[in-house]
Amino acid sequence: MKALGVGLVWWSALDPLFEPGGPGISVLELEPESLWEQVSDASGWHYRCNEALLDRVAALPQRKLLHGVGHPVGGTVDDPLDPWPLLRSTARRLQPAWVSEHLSFNRVARPGSADHAGFLLPPPQSPAGVRIAAGNIGRYGRELGCPTAFETGVNYLSPREGEMDDGDWFAAVAQASGGGIVLDLHNLWCNERNGRKSIADVLDRLPLERVWEIHLAGGMQQAGFCLDAHSGRVPPPLLDIAAEVIPRLPHLGALVFEILPEHLPRIGLDGVQREIERLHALWALRAPRIVRIPPADRVRQRWEAPTAADAAEVACWEASLVDALRERPPSRDGIGGFARDPGCELLQGLIADFRSAHLVRALRYTMTALLAALERSEVDALLDAYGRATPPEPFAAVEAERFARYLAAARPTLLARVPHLGELLAFEHALLRATVLGQSSDVRWTVDPTALTEALDAGTLPRDLPAAPTVMHIQAAA
Repeated sequence: MKALGVGLVWWSALDPLFEPGGPGISVLELEPESLWEQVSDASGWHYRCNEALLDRVAALPQRKLLHGVGHPVGGTVDDPLDPWPLLRSTARRLQPAWVSEHLSFNRVARPGSADHAGFLLPPPQSPAGVRIAAGNIGRYGRELGCPTAFETGVNYLSPREGEMDDGDWFAAVAQASGGGIVLDLHNLWCNERNGRKSIADVLDRLPLERVWEIHLAGGMQQAGFCLDAHSGRVPPPLLDIAAEVIPRLPHLGALVFEILPEHLPRIGLDGVQREIERLHALWALRAPRIVRIPPADRVRQRWEAPTAADAAEVACWEASLVDALRERPPSRDGIGGFARDPGCELLQGLIADFRSAHLVRALRYTMTALLAALERSEVDALLDAYGRATPPEPFAAVEAERFARYLAAARPTLLARVPHLGELLAFEHALLRATVLGQSSDVRWTVDPTALTEALDAGTLPRDLPAAPTVMHIQAAA
């Protein structure tokens, strides 16, 4: 197969860069779950793809890659909503040269349910973890009918006694699964700067012939940690490291820049274009070769199948880590020490930040009213109480619908204290129910909703609007 070249992760805000005549992007990498919604109807909860956006991606001229972000291959708990039909249909539509996922976990088993962890978390770096991951990578490839790679992950936890070194862990998973490696150099850069193994040590232990793709990105500092935040330009020292490693990769097929759309204002489209130009300079260092990517049906796992004991060991790790993140007593005889790990406090903060961002995005006026009427410490306490009472949700609309129900049921005094909060919450909750649950409803206003929302857009909560009783009908989409 001919190498694909320089690429960029697709977001609608970056769409102009993918047009013909753009900055020479030959690879479009799609995070398929970014096009999904989680909705409920008579058949129950399920995922729904934004077909119009998928059509847009399919029409762009670049070669396509799929990089999953919602169904990592390091865990023991399946998604109860069955993502495979949508993943398979997306793969058939885009015909990716290969697909990839994170070597992480994001769900934990609870009695009668599978709770979302709220973040991509590191699995145990052990032989049992290798066997679980290898089995999951093999399944991912079989389900999608595509060659499958895993991404070398960021790990904010401190190294633990008895665990496999980072490089040995990645190498073992690659050899056991028969799959490829997405070498995320910024993840490894963060790991090194946060006290884990150096990039050089990891590269020395990896089977470099299995690296199909490199990811580069920028990050930020928080609480003394280097974060893989996809928030800006690639650090110059990391560009130097990439320049050293690229000539050593005989089957490198793509070099991809990652930036999240919320950080795009920091550098603009022009800044992204300059990063693509830097990646082209790096790509020129690659010795031209035919890339050998084994077809999915020829991949054979090189590790014994995971046992029930393997699954129990990894599940114990998952439950212990998530219990520590939620500051709960262990749900079973588990693994200790997580709560004392500085990385655990960082992860707690990152999960809380993600959940708050979901609420601000999907309950804009409700959250603005709360912040305008209350001290920030009271709002933080409210969000903390909600977070302790409910597990995270990966989709903003579902998280916000849960919070709206919590606020209405658990905080009636608060609704009475904050002017118009009950009406704003009822309005935005009705919009969420129409989108997520397919339910139509009526919303009753005591004041002009346009005047109220315009004031909130300006950052103020009016208290003396004239009475203007109205009823607004919120119609669910057909």
